[in-house]
Amino acid sequence: MSRLVVDRGAFLAGLSDRPKEDVPIPELQAGAVIPVWGMTARERTAFEKQFAGKNGQTIDARVQEFRERLVVACCKDDNGQAIFLPEDVQAIGAKRADVLERIVNVAQRLSGFTKEDIEATVGN
Repeated sequence: MSRLVVDRGAFLAGLSDRPKEDVPIPELQAGAVIPVWGMTARERTAFEKQFAGKNGQTIDARVQEFRERLVVACCKDDNGQAIFLPEDVQAIGAKRADVLERIVNVAQRLSGFTKEDIEATVGN
């Protein structure tokens, strides 16, 4: 296998296409989807900061909303505009767990979250 060391220009010019995947929501109607986008590095840092208090301890109330907050962060229309607002976290939490988990699983995968990353973010 050949080896190609990527230079600065190639790295900065490439990797601009963010992963995006339509998650089917047939429970609403046939053909219904929610586009889920992977986070940029900056978005992921901002997302993770939501869970840390000033003293480095996690904010328990926000940890309880990890999935809902991930949905808010990653669900965007085809133009990249947020579908949900931060104030929708509580309403999203009241929706069916099986449907929400379908969206969350895709958001985690596209944003590169591992089980260990999630545990570190929420302080478990």
